[in-house]
Amino acid sequence: MSRIRYTVELKDFHGHRFEVNLYIPARILKDQGAQVQLPAWIPGSYMLRDFSKHLETISAKNVTTKKNISLEKIDSNTWYVPPSNQDITLTYQVYAFDTSVRAAYIDTNRAFFNPTSLCLQVLDYADEVHELEILKPKKDSSFAQAWRVETTLTTKKVDQLGFGVYSADSYDILIDHPIAIGEFQTITWQSCGTPHRMVIQGAIKKVDTQQLAKDLKAICDGHISFFEPESHRAPFKQYSFIVNTVGDGYGGLEHRDSTVLLCKRDDLPYPNQNLSKHEAYEDFLGLCSHEYFHAWMIKRIKPKSFDPYTLDQKNHTRLLWLFEGFTSYYDDLQLFRNKRIDLSTYLKCLEKTWNMVLRQPGRHKQSVTDSSFDAWTKYYQMDENTPNAVVSYYAKGSLIALALDITIRQHTRNQQSLDDVIRHLWQMYQLTQQGMAENDFDNAIEFIIGPSFQDIWKSFKADYIDGTVDLPLMKLLTSVKIKVTPKTKKATENAESAKQLLGIRTSVAIGWVKLTHVLDGGLAQKAGLSAGDYLGSIQQERVTPARLDHLLVQLIQELENNKKVSILAYRHEREFSVALSSTVKEMINLQPQQFTLATS
Repeated sequence: MSRIRYTVELKDFHGHRFEVNLYIPARILKDQGAQVQLPAWIPGSYMLRDFSKHLETISAKNVTTKKNISLEKIDSNTWYVPPSNQDITLTYQVYAFDTSVRAAYIDTNRAFFNPTSLCLQVLDYADEVHELEILKPKKDSSFAQAWRVETTLTTKKVDQLGFGVYSADSYDILIDHPIAIGEFQTITWQSCGTPHRMVIQGAIKKVDTQQLAKDLKAICDGHISFFEPESHRAPFKQYSFIVNTVGDGYGGLEHRDSTVLLCKRDDLPYPNQNLSKHEAYEDFLGLCSHEYFHAWMIKRIKPKSFDPYTLDQKNHTRLLWLFEGFTSYYDDLQLFRNKRIDLSTYLKCLEKTWNMVLRQPGRHKQSVTDSSFDAWTKYYQMDENTPNAVVSYYAKGSLIALALDITIRQHTRNQQSLDDVIRHLWQMYQLTQQGMAENDFDNAIEFIIGPSFQDIWKSFKADYIDGTVDLPLMKLLTSVKIKVTPKTKKATENAESAKQLLGIRTSVAIGWVKLTHVLDGGLAQKAGLSAGDYLGSIQQERVTPARLDHLLVQLIQELENNKKVSILAYRHEREFSVALSSTVKEMINLQPQQFTLATS
């Protein structure tokens, strides 16, 4: 049977364009024609991105007669192909200059694409086998002659460099396989008998491949053993980490048997480097751990509303606190368990997350279930008011996992833990191959921990998951021999503490200090400052990026001496002034709680 096939050509390196030919067999078109549609979002990144905005031109031809065929555009990302008794090819160009992990990119250094950005879906035929052909760059592109293809798609007929035809059992499987093209530094290893690899683009110097292989093997071995403590069997036949390194950037996107990562070049390890002081490398390993954990948690165990994905509209779930938050808990915990970081470093990771959540006024307004549901319009479309209105289901979700883990261990006298609940979810997925309903986590808790835990769980969920109560982490951490100490840095001595007291976050714009966020309840908001304002002077001293910290500390000192502080600022190119005043008692109450963690 003839297949739906995409042929991708690296068409224009300098103009950053791919050209795609979509072959649609006559058997699909002969009665009523067909509709083709480009996804509006990519699974794992919960925002409508309207990838079709980068599709520049599109046309259609009869394969046999070569005659042009008129397409009808139905909406911004959907076209109607009229009935035909013969095969038809659609040809279209896609602009690709997005360095993120979510879209597509091409220039003279590398090419990359997620099929969600390039492959129009033939509606109603998503469950068929799809083929994807990647053409080798033309010989006049001398810089690309050594390029090769990296993907975990099933090969059908490819050359030694990976150019040729790939196959996917469905459209959903096709779009779950990102494709990188170019030159790579490659690390390979086996984890629990399964081939793994990391391919790196953009690293100007040779990375320490031995160190990466050692650390990545430990992480992957640990995750496989976590989910399959008896069989040590991975749920995939191979796995790839596809890494693009840049001067400044960070992120990841999970797929069923691969992940795409973006990081700074300096985040990677290099030969003869002292890794004991390389915090950025630890963060990179945490990113690898996070995305790898997703191979089980959200790529297989997933919300029922994602099964299947509806790619032209928002897919809402109230469970991202579980899928992203718990993954965020286990990413660093697994680094510690598998001896990639020590206990002190792990506690610093917890401390950083806890303190970050405590600095967000939005945690008292939005629950993590609401944050999950509204991810499409709030979390993924942040603005100057986000800290005041939104709680991170990643950060607070990870703290919920920590608190629940300790609570389960205490209730069962260390006979059970959150690990058992997560493994149960994995076992249930393997039995049913179905997504999780909104109440399935409640059922898993009851089944694994037992009826005696139900009242505790219901109260926990009402307060911390469906509610906006702060987690009792001081009590819980102290109970497991972690020393919790309030931070004592005074706002009169530390610029960061001064910013927290004032409730401001800043950036530098054309030499001026700009307020990017003004937090609810802070002294800056009380005085009348707003996000977007530019600071001109404090107490008649000009504010510059170099002098900001000094002036802020000086400002707090003035307030502690019961003096009013005058601030000159600009809003919409109009000058205005405000006066700050406070009492020592008010400043003590306004300073957000912050903690340090250590072994007791």
